[in-house]
Amino acid sequence: MPLPTELFPYSKPRRFQDEFMQVAYTSDRLLASVPTGIGKSVASLCSFLADRQAKEKIVVLTRTKSQAEIFLREAKAISDKTGKAFLTVQIKSKLELCPIFRNDDIGYEEFLQLCKLKQDCSYRRLFKEKQEEIIYLAEALALGEDRQKILSYGCPYLVNFELAKFARVIIAAYQYMLNPFLRNLFLGRLKLGYDELLLIVDEAHNLQSLDIISKSLSERTLKLAQKEVDYNFSNIEKLFRFREGQVNFEEFISRDDVEKLYALGVEILQRKLMKGRKVSYTYRVAAFFDSAFRLLGDDNWIFFRKGSSLHLKPVLPGEVFSSLKQSRKLLLMSGTLEPIEIYKALLDLEDAEEYSLPNIYRNSLLYLGIKKGLNSSLALRKTMGQKLWKSYAREIEKIASAAGGITLAFLPSYDIMRQVSKWLEATVEPRDNRDAEKLRKKVIEAGRGIILGVAGGKFSEGVEFTRVEEGIRKSLVKAVVIAGLPFPAPDSEMELRQKIYDKKFGPGKSFIFLSVLPMINRVMQAAGRAVRSEIDKAGIVIIDDRTEYLRYFPEDFKQYITFVEPEEIGGEIRDFLRE
Repeated sequence: MPLPTELFPYSKPRRFQDEFMQVAYTSDRLLASVPTGIGKSVASLCSFLADRQAKEKIVVLTRTKSQAEIFLREAKAISDKTGKAFLTVQIKSKLELCPIFRNDDIGYEEFLQLCKLKQDCSYRRLFKEKQEEIIYLAEALALGEDRQKILSYGCPYLVNFELAKFARVIIAAYQYMLNPFLRNLFLGRLKLGYDELLLIVDEAHNLQSLDIISKSLSERTLKLAQKEVDYNFSNIEKLFRFREGQVNFEEFISRDDVEKLYALGVEILQRKLMKGRKVSYTYRVAAFFDSAFRLLGDDNWIFFRKGSSLHLKPVLPGEVFSSLKQSRKLLLMSGTLEPIEIYKALLDLEDAEEYSLPNIYRNSLLYLGIKKGLNSSLALRKTMGQKLWKSYAREIEKIASAAGGITLAFLPSYDIMRQVSKWLEATVEPRDNRDAEKLRKKVIEAGRGIILGVAGGKFSEGVEFTRVEEGIRKSLVKAVVIAGLPFPAPDSEMELRQKIYDKKFGPGKSFIFLSVLPMINRVMQAAGRAVRSEIDKAGIVIIDDRTEYLRYFPEDFKQYITFVEPEEIGGEIRDFLRE
């Protein structure tokens, strides 16, 4: 068996990269906090491929398409380097791949039902005819053949899963292993046991929030369903009148009711399909309550009302992740998996090894905090009102003036961002992804200006403001401002979760898991937008005087942050950037 370094596809490893490869190679259970710039994607693949036995599969879970593309690219580089071609397959959703419905504005549950209803699907029929030949397609794709050939074998989704049986590396979204129904389907189709599974979870800090596998039903959807069908929804309506918090939904709707709604929803879909329309709100209501009944025996899932929606969510990440701990090899990695001991407790991985690396761009960063004067606490919001947001705007302007280039200022919420934007000239992060990308390109072209964003929002994770100058890619960001520590806002859902966390981890511990940990993660993700290579320099400024929370931050952050008076920040940044 080769060593990880023998599979490494580039001329030489980056700083710490070979060390990380060795640790990932020898560890069966590992939580790794590996900063941006190390090259953790290719390093983890080399380690897992070197440790892989026959019939075992490496499954990489990613949250975004861009992260999946990185792993696809690195897997190909390794395959090319070794000269021994192997197949890597990215599992995509059925709707995303479907040549018939993928451009339609329909819900996923409706699509699945429409797929069943379309008995005359030529793609499904072609797949059945050519299923035995897919092994030859797998060999061709491993050797670099055009993936467009997949369509000539029928339904792309079914072909993709069949190809995955011949793959060494499979890349999939979190849902495929965290959603209990999808996980059973995924492993069942691949005929893969946990003892044959080598699992990499990229950007594993996202596991603290389980919204990605949660479900919800809005009151608006229910009202549209009422217009669609002659059915008595009065009992379901009562759920929306219930006080906010956990609800015993089975007191208001029965399994028989759900089956009736399903039948009505399918009938509506059939009628609408003939007219070219593909939406049934009745079906959406039925699908939501069907999920609720299927999860009724799982104590980790809660059903509650918040605002004008009903929600079905898991509470404890460790419970959701429990089955995956049976994997033969497991790596959870992120650039911001800190404090790592808290993540170990949160995920019930106390027996796992841990590995942390310092920020390799440490000398390119100046960390500053204010001694006193401003914070975004509820108490100060009440006493200062609009003066607080005006003060924040003034500090952001002074920092931007001193830094030049682009200043990214991250606020705790969209509402606070709007309040601060009234007092300064800045570009505001849009909610729509397409508008966000247009704005990013416009700002890069300008090369300077203030951008206001939300900590944990679109611009705080995975977005780069870089430009190639004289053949070198440089970051245009000269300052990142954390304008208020971004604690999650308390609400009825958090109260519900706090009770469960305190029962699991001990009285008062819920604050660490549900408030402090998300706050740290948002700060570190935002700070990571500044420096993307060793030639960049930037200042990271926290405008919030609640310094008692800094003890939870990573060591290399706590060790180097300097606290100054607000009026000294501009000079400190100006001097640092000129050095």
